[in-house]
Amino acid sequence: MTKTLTLLALLSYASTCVRLLCYRRGLANHRLHISLVAWLLIVATGTSALEILLDHGRASFGEAGIALTLCYLVHRAQGNVANIIRGIE
Repeated sequence: MTKTLTLLALLSYASTCVRLLCYRRGLANHRLHISLVAWLLIVATGTSALEILLDHGRASFGEAGIALTLCYLVHRAQGNVANIIRGIE
């Protein structure tokens, strides 16, 4: 069960990180505070994925749940962190 949760967390973190890295803002306004939050999310999810991948961490049920929820929110907002913060419409 632990290996399954760890794999699920790894895939969720990696998917979230890649989706945020591939976001294109187009004509949207640039907001520094939103960019900083997005950067922190990229660093945090990328670091978590690398820790699991390099076998330095194991995911618990709670961590896997948080990773999946964050992954769902980021993909639903199409990588737009501003939509996540203010609520997806």
